[in-house]
Amino acid sequence: MKNLKFFLLALTVFFITGSFAQVAKVETVKIKTGFHCPNGKALIEKELKKLDGITTVTADVETKIVTIEYDAAKQNKEKLVTAIETIGYMTEFSKEGAVKKKACTDHKD
Repeated sequence: MKNLKFFLLALTVFFITGSFAQVAKVETVKIKTGFHCPNGKALIEKELKKLDGITTVTADVETKIVTIEYDAAKQNKEKLVTAIETIGYMTEFSKEGAVKKKACTDHKD
């Protein structure tokens, strides 16, 4: 009987701590970017949502701000800035001399 109580206690602790370990720390970052049109908005949202740990992405055409909710264990601001640059847009955090591909053929830089 003592062994059964110990086993049940251990099992309960295992499930409780296991469920707490599964809780992700969701963070939000706002990044000002260089996109200018609905196509850029759609492209940024589509491509960033493909990344591991991304919860939501909302790009605002008027402010050019991309709001991203993400799992902090899987992403960080630097990785997200790099991802946006890879898509083809500079950000307020892009380093000087960062190379970007041209994401939008309608825009003349």
